[in-house]
Amino acid sequence: MNKKTKIIDSLAIIGVGLIGGSIGMAAKARGLAGKVIGIGRDPAKLKRAQELAAVDVFTTDLINGAAEADMVIVCTPVLAVVPIIEAIAGSLKEGAIVTDVGSTKSQITRQAEAVLPDGRHFIGGHPMAGSEAEGVEAAVPYLFLDATYVVTPTENTHVKALDTLVRFAEGLGANVALMSPEQHDRSAAIISHLPHVISATLLKLASEEQADSGQVFQLAAGSFRDMTRISGSPPELWRDICLSSREAISDTIKRFEALLETVRAYIDSGDSEAIESLFFDAREIRARWIQEKDQRDDKP
Repeated sequence: MNKKTKIIDSLAIIGVGLIGGSIGMAAKARGLAGKVIGIGRDPAKLKRAQELAAVDVFTTDLINGAAEADMVIVCTPVLAVVPIIEAIAGSLKEGAIVTDVGSTKSQITRQAEAVLPDGRHFIGGHPMAGSEAEGVEAAVPYLFLDATYVVTPTENTHVKALDTLVRFAEGLGANVALMSPEQHDRSAAIISHLPHVISATLLKLASEEQADSGQVFQLAAGSFRDMTRISGSPPELWRDICLSSREAISDTIKRFEALLETVRAYIDSGDSEAIESLFFDAREIRARWIQEKDQRDDKP
């Protein structure tokens, strides 16, 4: 969707940082909303968001700011999403759509659907885009171009509201993927949450060895740097993600532990064929994934 196509009259973004700011910039640049309202706690940061064309107007009044919006996007840490929705629930206009951008969906969706009154619609969302950078200063209007934007409807989801959210996400330049909140959390635990756990744990292991030998980090180069890059992300963000999706992440860690035990058994027994097969399969799986991704990205 390259031409300007208005989807809604009024959009409220609660939390105008990297993701919220990028949504606002894209929505304004692409004409998806008649007005973009920024809502937050710090007037100086909100003023800066306005200067960067991430919002049209801003307010620190959560209740009144959300009251006029046709769509409210909550762009806060995951554990703050439901309390915010509880706070604004009574002030939302009839037909208002509420969504979020959190990387966990089951708990948020279940609780958010329960607190909204009739005629107000929650649909979970998770744009698979971002960086280690924080704040609206890092926001860009093209962040979602060709990115996957997961939308997680349930059996309770209002069909027209779902259509509006999908068209809005596509209007940002993203490719929408529909899946259940539970499937999202299982998938995200594997491709996003577990890598952060592994990165943090690997750094902990390296630090322990560094304390013993004093030489580990002297040897560390590209592969170690690449594997641990994501540990530059905000610790409180990943604390909240782990708490919000405990079941899915814990189950994924158990599955990973079982696979590691299998690999350890290969190494302990000197099974050269199994070891080589492991790395061969990994290379082939990655090559297929990259090829399929490139083919998707090349589609007009």
